Amino acid sequence: MDKDKGCQEPACGETCDCGCAGCGTGVSNEESQFSKEMRAFYETGRTAEILSACTKELTGNPENSDAYFWRGVVAAVDCNYQEALADYDKAIELTANKASYYSHRGSAYAMLDDIKNAVLDYSKAIFYDPQDWISYANRGVLYLNNNMLEHAIDDLSKAIELEPDDMGSYLNRGDAFAARNLFSVAIADYGKVIERFPEETGALLKRGQAYYELGMNDEAMADYNKILELEPDNVQAIAIRASAYLGQGLPDEAVADFTRVIEMDPEDSRPYFFRGIAQAARKAYDEAIGDFTRSARLDPSNALAFHNKALCCEIQQRTDEAIEAYRNFLAEANPESPEARHARERLEALDKGLDGSQLQ
Repeated sequence: MDKDKGCQEPACGETCDCGCAGCGTGVSNEESQFSKEMRAFYETGRTAEILSACTKELTGNPENSDAYFWRGVVAAVDCNYQEALADYDKAIELTANKASYYSHRGSAYAMLDDIKNAVLDYSKAIFYDPQDWISYANRGVLYLNNNMLEHAIDDLSKAIELEPDDMGSYLNRGDAFAARNLFSVAIADYGKVIERFPEETGALLKRGQAYYELGMNDEAMADYNKILELEPDNVQAIAIRASAYLGQGLPDEAVADFTRVIEMDPEDSRPYFFRGIAQAARKAYDEAIGDFTRSARLDPSNALAFHNKALCCEIQQRTDEAIEAYRNFLAEANPESPEARHARERLEALDKGLDGSQLQ
């Protein structure tokens, strides 16, 4: 091949593997006229016209890899990922050097939870097109979801470098930093998204949690309150704010928020449990006992609900209920846990007739 085309070999034929654009194995990311037309259909949601055009093209030109590729794209849009894979495979068989083929096949593998092949395909897409920020972003998400946090941060950072307006990669990189307990840098990434989209409640929720982890309670509360201004019934934000109130020693506010959560989903055991803790903190022990009872009824495997109920029953001198709750707790708890040792000690004391003044 001619050196003007990038080949450094003095003479090579169509079968060489030097990788230049003029060789049979060279990289080619130019979009054909057919593919441009299909993309125009795709961007306007005209998938039926894509299928019709691909069928017609393949009838006259069965070696057109782009026709297989776009037929695969339509199958993926319809969530028919196995069909999509078959068409992407055929496209790659015919033209093995197009980044977009590997990128889309990687996404189909990802949707089928075939993580290994998805990562391999995104890597091939990047090999054929080092500027393919979408493949970096997608591979980064796979790494993040599989707790390969350093790899995730590297890929998402590269995606951001190539496409600084990719807010999704900022959000995902923030999650990776938060998973590594690097909350300050996570806050910076979430802040990038919020700066661009001030009403993005998902980013506000994540940043609020990161602030809370750093003990920056005022900043956390500001984010939670902003979410609830935008979405008054955002149950996740209410529940997290309630937990923050509890951590700040504000049980009245916590009770109010947990009550709102319970009203929205009365069959969820968790808000009853945490409202019980808040009720106990405000010395409303009978109310706490009621909440722990309800929590344990909805989720009998929550051993701590029984333990906390027993403690409150002892304070209220409801000895029989305390004994039953301790026994229920021991049936579910790790027998080596400190709470289990405490429960056995209390049961022994209660069986001997010691009153609640002996409670430790």
